[in-house]
Amino acid sequence: MVRAIDDDAHGQERRLSDASLLVMAQEVINRLSCISRQAPPDISDINLDAFCIALVDPTAEEAKRILSRAHERGADHKTLCLNYIAAAALRLGEWWEQDIIHFSDMAIAAGRMLHMLRDIGRLTPPVPVRGHREALFAAVPGEQHVLGVTMAADILREKGWGIDLRIGRSESELCQIAHDGGYPIIGLSASGADHVRSLARTIVELRIAAPRSLIFISGNIVQIEKDIALRTGADAAATSLDQCLDTLEALYQSVLKSASPAP
Repeated sequence: MVRAIDDDAHGQERRLSDASLLVMAQEVINRLSCISRQAPPDISDINLDAFCIALVDPTAEEAKRILSRAHERGADHKTLCLNYIAAAALRLGEWWEQDIIHFSDMAIAAGRMLHMLRDIGRLTPPVPVRGHREALFAAVPGEQHVLGVTMAADILREKGWGIDLRIGRSESELCQIAHDGGYPIIGLSASGADHVRSLARTIVELRIAAPRSLIFISGNIVQIEKDIALRTGADAAATSLDQCLDTLEALYQSVLKSASPAP
C-alpha cells in the first residue's frame, strides 16, 4: 500500500492499490498530454517548469497561486485547462519517461490536476437549472454491468428525477452529450478497479467538456475503492440507492446555491 500524504488528500492514506493508483495517474497524465498537443502554447518553458514543480511539492499552494495569477491576468477556463494543466501533464509525462519524477510524484500531481480541473470549472457561467431535478447517468465506457445503473435510473425517475441514461457510449460521445445537454449533475457507474483507467479518462474529458457539471461515481467500484471520488477528482460517490438519492439531492442543492444571484 502506498502512503502519500498531501494537502489535497486531507491527510488521508491512499487506499487505492499501487496498481490502481499507477493506472489512474498514467491515464490522467496521458489523457491531458494528448489534449495539450492540440492547443497552442501560452506559457513559457520556465513558467511551465515552475508549475510542474509546484504540482509535486509537499503542498499544492504554489500551484494554486500560479493558476490564480493566470486567471487574474485574463486566462479563461479553456486557457487554464489546455495551456496550464494539460501542458503540465505533457511535461510531467516527459519527466516520468526520463526518470526525473517517481511514481509517487506522478500520482500526487495527477490527483491535484484532477481537482484543479474541477475547481476551475467554477470560473465558467453557472449551468441553468431547468426547474426540476435532472441528471445524466452513464456507464463508464467499456462497462458491461449496466443493470444497476439502469435500475437506479428507473427508480429515481419515479422519485421525480429527470434521468437521461446513456449506456454503451464512448468518452467522446458522452462528452458531446454532456456539453450539449447542460446537465447540472453527471453520474458515472463502474463495477470494479479494472475500470479505473476508463473512469479517470472520462472524468478528465468531462471536466473540460462540461466544466460546471458536478460529477459523482456509483457502482461496486465505490465499495472496492473507498476513496475513489477523492482520487479521481469527482465531487461525490455513492453505493446504495438511498445514498445515491441523498447524494443527488445534496449536489442539486449545491447547484441551486451556485446559480443563485449574490445578495
